[in-house]
Amino acid sequence: MLSLMESATITGDIASVWETVSDPASWASWDPHVDVSRFEGDFVPGAEGWTKPRGAPGGPFKVVAVIPGKEYSTESPMPGGAMAITNTYEQIGAGQVRVTRRVQLTGWFTPVFKLFWAKGMARDMHHTFAALEQEAQRRAASV
Repeated sequence: MLSLMESATITGDIASVWETVSDPASWASWDPHVDVSRFEGDFVPGAEGWTKPRGAPGGPFKVVAVIPGKEYSTESPMPGGAMAITNTYEQIGAGQVRVTRRVQLTGWFTPVFKLFWAKGMARDMHHTFAALEQEAQRRAASV
């Protein structure tokens, strides 16, 4: 098993942050880590989508848990295993949101993933957090 976790504090309000992250069809429009994202329907457990991360192969994902305004988890099949991602959002003060992403990979493909993509994924999480901050602020300003 391989585990990665990164956190950051971003400026914003939890409602705008949640509106942004719970719209998977738009991820590719603001997240520099995502080249392509497809998703139809409601952001609820059991819903499915497809993403292609920058510099890596694309594939399907399934929403496995949602706590509205606080957390969601997805799972993606990997050769001989799976990738589980949990994203947590916590309002920690006026205008501050703590963002945490935990990634766990299981299965025989894990060492290959670690060799080719793990460092880039960990590094890109902070770029994603910064882009989330900008997109959430843009959405809040347009209301």
